[in-house]
Amino acid sequence: MKRWKILTPDKSAVEKLSKEAGISPLLAWLLLNRDIATADRVKKFLDPQYEHLFEGMDLEIFSKGASLLKRALAEGKRIGIYGDYDVDGITATALLIEFLSKIGAQPEYFLPHRIDDGYGLRETGIKELKAKGVDFLIAVDCGISDFSAVKLAKELGLTVMIVDHHRPSEALPCADLIIDPHLSKNPSGLEQLCSAGLVFFLLMMLRRLLRDKGFFQQIAEPNLRRFLDMVALGTVADVAPALGLNRILLNFGIKEIEQTSRFGLRVLKKRAGIDDKELGYGSVAFALAPRLNAAGRINEADLGLELLLTQDPKRANELADELERRNQQRQRIEEQILKDALEQINSFPDKGKRKSLVVAGEGWHPGVIGIVAQRLREQFFRPAIVISFHQGIGKGSGRSINGFDLYSGLSECQAHLLEFGGHRLACGLSLKESELEAFREAFEKVVCERVSDEALEEVLVCDAELPLYQITPELISEIEKLKPYGPGNYEPILVARSVMVLDVHIVKDKHLWLLVRERESSYRAWMFRSWIQDLAPGSLVDLAYSIERLVYKGESRTRLLVKDLKRVS
Repeated sequence: MKRWKILTPDKSAVEKLSKEAGISPLLAWLLLNRDIATADRVKKFLDPQYEHLFEGMDLEIFSKGASLLKRALAEGKRIGIYGDYDVDGITATALLIEFLSKIGAQPEYFLPHRIDDGYGLRETGIKELKAKGVDFLIAVDCGISDFSAVKLAKELGLTVMIVDHHRPSEALPCADLIIDPHLSKNPSGLEQLCSAGLVFFLLMMLRRLLRDKGFFQQIAEPNLRRFLDMVALGTVADVAPALGLNRILLNFGIKEIEQTSRFGLRVLKKRAGIDDKELGYGSVAFALAPRLNAAGRINEADLGLELLLTQDPKRANELADELERRNQQRQRIEEQILKDALEQINSFPDKGKRKSLVVAGEGWHPGVIGIVAQRLREQFFRPAIVISFHQGIGKGSGRSINGFDLYSGLSECQAHLLEFGGHRLACGLSLKESELEAFREAFEKVVCERVSDEALEEVLVCDAELPLYQITPELISEIEKLKPYGPGNYEPILVARSVMVLDVHIVKDKHLWLLVRERESSYRAWMFRSWIQDLAPGSLVDLAYSIERLVYKGESRTRLLVKDLKRVS
């Protein structure tokens, strides 16, 4: 059961910020809960400006890359892009292809197959690009830990640039240039960017250099604002923080998705049923990103890339139909692996005492195990790793809780691993099947040493108590000023006490639909993937909820999204 923690900022601080920033006390309360305590920070947070993107930024990290790329273009070098099969890798690749194509270059690309190639730079892809005449290689969303592959590329005569947001080890591959904000002495928030965000800033700098040289006197200058739809897709799908630079990128990028002229995105929105709706972080995260991700999870990621870039409406519809089919297939596979994983967990003799979960199965689809790891983390609230074995070798994916640095923890277990990579909350790894039990125990030992019992108690941080009868259109408008939501700036969670349940249904065996009332105010409410059972009409409950205003064809409707509920005796 989750423990609710209701934030209560100092009353005098609320009054002070409200007066100095010229905002309502409610908005001041919510902003203080997000550690935004000055009028200047309030203005920048509530009114993100495109022009703020370069404030205080270490531009050297991008200027070196832009200069190297500009020289390659001037020398007529053939550019090849080696991407990744997830949405961040696909969108980062698409950004480079579209920009370079618009300025007259004809880049080649390679996206690895999740099963056949695995994550990262691989010999097959490098040799394929070399065979196509590539002599300048850009690795995006990969490369920072691919020492042998980069060495091979150099031996083949390629100039190698790495653009990667993953955490590097102490040693670095022998690339000509590495753009990774973790290597910057003054990252200025760049470390929160996904690879699509890093590529966007690289292209901003490249465009500036080309403009200064008069390059665009005879060719149209690409409008990089139109590229922000793909940056937003990559940022949301990679669960990057919705703060700082990302908040600006998301603010404009989600608007670009709403009004996009890309045939592929327009069709994808229609398939997801959100083409006529006002979009937010959630609709991108749960409607668009999974469909785009389905390409690389089930088979080749190339279909997702082609969907983003195609100018053919007929082809866009064909690609969207195939992605929809793959996404449905992914959902079926996911449910089966989750079922198998839960049975395995229930068979552990010490399941109630373990602080970590490591489950494994023969032939589990490698493209889906990351989602299953996330669902196990959500259900049990502890670090979870899911491993798929094939011919004695396992590929694993892990997800962690805020109190445990997964990458650092795995570094303590690397004696049992063939390779690993990732960051604080997510990882990928491989190991021999013979090392499974030793790794499981080593990982459990590290988690036990670093994670207290209290850290495994899931805490739901709530912003304030707000009875349902106090919800008004004006209040909703105030709350919505905090958009776009996302990690680090989650939608405000409110608490209502002793709410009456008027009606209740279970939808698709896992979602809870409610009709609730407090005094004269009634609302429809949804609780997704609910574990609540035996809740009957007439019950009294405390609700932890957020407010969602749905705008469809100009009409507005309000519903509640229930984060947790507790029965009132």
